Amino acid sequence: MEKNIVHIVPQVEVKVIECGPLRIGGHVRIVLPNGAVLVKRRTFICRCGRSKNGIFCDGSHTL
Repeated sequence: MEKNIVHIVPQVEVKVIECGPLRIGGHVRIVLPNGAVLVKRRTFICRCGRSKNGIFCDGSHTL
């Protein structure tokens, strides 16, 4: 086993923001439809469908 590998215990919090996105906090791995993998500590997922930034909230729902 390599010494440089850091194992992370998943601790994720999903907060539903009223009239807004889902706030996901913690170390999360997001697999996109094209197979690309993103690793984030915090992200906001769009629930209204208006975002021009794919699944990620860009604040369009407030306009």
